[in-house]
Amino acid sequence: MGIKVGTMLNPVPPLELSVGMGVQAEAAGYDSVWFPDHLMGWFPRSLWTPEASSIVNLLPSPHLYLDPTVLIALVGHATERVILGTGVTDIIRRSPPDVARTFVTLSLATQGRAVLGLGAGERLNTEPYGLDYGKQVSRLDEALHVIRLLWARGAPQGAGSKEPSIGEPVSFEGRFWTLDRAVLDVDPYQGIAPPIWLGSHGPRMLGLAGCYADGWLPSYPMDAAEYAERLSVVRSAAREAGRDPASITAGYHAYVVPAEDHETSHRMLAAPLAAAMSLVASAANWERSGRRHPLGDGFQGLRDYVPEWYSPQELQAAVAAYHPDVMHDQVAHGTAAELAAFFEPFVDAGLEHLVVSNVGPLAGIEYLGSSSAVLKEAVSLLQA
Repeated sequence: MGIKVGTMLNPVPPLELSVGMGVQAEAAGYDSVWFPDHLMGWFPRSLWTPEASSIVNLLPSPHLYLDPTVLIALVGHATERVILGTGVTDIIRRSPPDVARTFVTLSLATQGRAVLGLGAGERLNTEPYGLDYGKQVSRLDEALHVIRLLWARGAPQGAGSKEPSIGEPVSFEGRFWTLDRAVLDVDPYQGIAPPIWLGSHGPRMLGLAGCYADGWLPSYPMDAAEYAERLSVVRSAAREAGRDPASITAGYHAYVVPAEDHETSHRMLAAPLAAAMSLVASAANWERSGRRHPLGDGFQGLRDYVPEWYSPQELQAAVAAYHPDVMHDQVAHGTAAELAAFFEPFVDAGLEHLVVSNVGPLAGIEYLGSSSAVLKEAVSLLQA
């Protein structure tokens, strides 16, 4: 199919393990490696039990997340080719000037391979920690402007120059941030600003991707027709902003359940932690299978789910409502050929860079080796 394929890796301790996974991903042929930026994971502790999955023996908590920016620097030093990005971070926990400086630094650490993956944020990473989640899209809009201002603070000396591109201090008065003769005089690698990829789904966020982003990285389950429709919104927004629509890489972050045969993948989709994972889906996603989301008809899933805010009794009742049909048509599963076939309509719709998360081992650590091997084969089919 000729597309690029990356992998999303949870930055779990020990540090050496996560660095090693990044190095192995490059050796396995992946084009990119992405690390999510979480304080809290998607699975509640009350459902993360040995009875649910043997993966608990490897990861005793579902909330083990190291700082992804540190991992990008370390993996960048240990690799040569693979693109490295956050999938995704936000500007609620990290201020725009701090993000701007961090990713200039990561550009140097990776020799230009760092990608700033940004989103509007999620409730589970903000409100439990005393941070205001309100007006998140408006904040992101302004933050993107601030980051671009700091990265384009003056006339650059040119690619490859060893002299810093010292420009005029930047002033800006916005709704959320004010710059008063601010400076950021550290140049990125070869004077080229890091690419920005946006995780966006709704109309306003898709518009921001068209106006500001170098790549689009949605992660909500959708079919190829919906993907094409949203990509069209991104491209139209780029044209309206005077940008080349083709300059924005069309990405997609997708969960996959690789297996040696289709029947095994069905058993994996029926596993207890698959049921727990289904709670992250929106009410609309559940409705596609003819079922109501147990956390409410208007539940927004990724945006609003805070797993530790529910009692064990509420969560047990919620997972009891799960049926594998909820995820069957929306999550790629099965053999390498079946995984590749699942994404072929997306490629026809414009997909250029797929990022996969292997969630097969949630059914049990015993599936780690076989699912990884099947996925590696699928990646080769997609890249060919």
